[in-house]
Amino acid sequence: MDIKALIRNRMSYFISVPAFLWYIIFLGVPFLIVTIASIYSRSIGFTSQFYVQLFTSAHFRIILRSLALAFFNAVFCFIVAYPIAYFVSFRARRWKNLLVFLLTLPFWVNFLVHVYSWFFILEHNGLVNKILLSLHIIKEPLHLMNSVFAIALVMFYVYLPFMLLPIYVIFEKFDWRLIEASKDLGASKHQTFWRITFPLTLSGTKIGFFSVLGMSFGEYIVPQLLGGGKFYFVGTLISEYFIVSRDFAVGSAFTCLNAVVIVLFMFLCFLVFRLIKRRAK
Repeated sequence: MDIKALIRNRMSYFISVPAFLWYIIFLGVPFLIVTIASIYSRSIGFTSQFYVQLFTSAHFRIILRSLALAFFNAVFCFIVAYPIAYFVSFRARRWKNLLVFLLTLPFWVNFLVHVYSWFFILEHNGLVNKILLSLHIIKEPLHLMNSVFAIALVMFYVYLPFMLLPIYVIFEKFDWRLIEASKDLGASKHQTFWRITFPLTLSGTKIGFFSVLGMSFGEYIVPQLLGGGKFYFVGTLISEYFIVSRDFAVGSAFTCLNAVVIVLFMFLCFLVFRLIKRRAK
């Protein structure tokens, strides 16, 4: 067979190979190593004792706290991102290119720069306290740093673009003639949204939701910097096992346990999305 014809016919496979190799090398192999380290020890061979050590109320509280933070972060990101994506795609018109540029701008800036910039906003003499004091809303500066509020706020800010872009992309592919047809058939705005707009943009919503949920669940930098090391989440405890206590076996077991937890939770969320789509039909 001609080489050019082969490449043309198998182009999708050739394009997917680099991504597949990337996932195998940087995700599959490390996770395999971590899995083996969690069940095997040179001194005692294969064992489950490292997992047994994790069945404590403290570990479960940390997992539930991380799940709650990740879930609510994904929900709030969706609540804010969906109307913004709708406005940019459908209402912005001549300002559309500028707004799309602003949507992609956060990806140009280093993650740590994003996080550190909030120190100047939330600190004792930061922008928020200065504004509230100047407006005489408060008499003394608020202690915003080293709190769950600071962690949640910055995580929302950091991960909002990851929710915005997938929803915006799906809105760009949306056939707006369906909205006009719905109006012509006598449907209200509420019915049109729940029967047409939301179900047809659900694929972009799911991509954004699961992206934010997964990244938020294992977040390490934001809780460590904005929480002052006072609050333990999944990411901070994993780093504690690997970096501080050097307990690689238990750290590996905790990593695998949380991988299973987040996959199961995502599957549950997927079923909820599926139910929403069925109800909308």
